[in-house]
Amino acid sequence: MRKILIVEDNTLNITITLEALRDEYDVSIALSAKEALELVKEELPDLIILDIVMEGMNGLELCRRLKRDVVTRFIPIIFITATYDLLKTEAYDAGGDDFIAKPFKAKTLRSKIVSLLEYKV
Repeated sequence: MRKILIVEDNTLNITITLEALRDEYDVSIALSAKEALELVKEELPDLIILDIVMEGMNGLELCRRLKRDVVTRFIPIIFITATYDLLKTEAYDAGGDDFIAKPFKAKTLRSKIVSLLEYKV
């Protein structure tokens, strides 16, 4: 089963995302960027779903760090955020592979995941 890491600090958003994915993927959750860095070191996920606006290190900085690291640079990252219009360009510039605005449809998220994982070596 493919592994997905959700990096999100809002419990409602975690629940919604988890409901959309748990039947098809092995899902882990990190409540902060710092926690995500630790989890990624333990076991590399096949894909990361990343919120942008979080306390401490934001999702853009986490993405930059992951994309600079030779071990994690090829992990696809989907940004999910409510600040869609303001941060879309920044998300792609940071190395994000795709972007979804909150609220999102579960079917859209699953389609984007399948598409990104199909092309992952």
